[in-house]
Amino acid sequence: MQPDHIATAFGRVLREQREARGISQEDLALSADVDRSFVSQMERGIRQPTLTTLVKLCKALGVAPSTIIGRMERLLD
Repeated sequence: MQPDHIATAFGRVLREQREARGISQEDLALSADVDRSFVSQMERGIRQPTLTTLVKLCKALGVAPSTIIGRMERLLD
């Protein structure tokens, strides 16, 4: 599994979760205490979050980290 595939899958799932909740990148960034440009870069598969940031993003989205990881796994299969 290539790291870029993982980053792309994470970005896709992050964007889907954010859009499903009807919130902007800026609102997600504020809620998760990260920079909006970092959210954009994660959604485009350019950057990946640390575990701490993953948990903060999931809390802001109201979803368990295991849900995000599970959806990523299905995309990568």
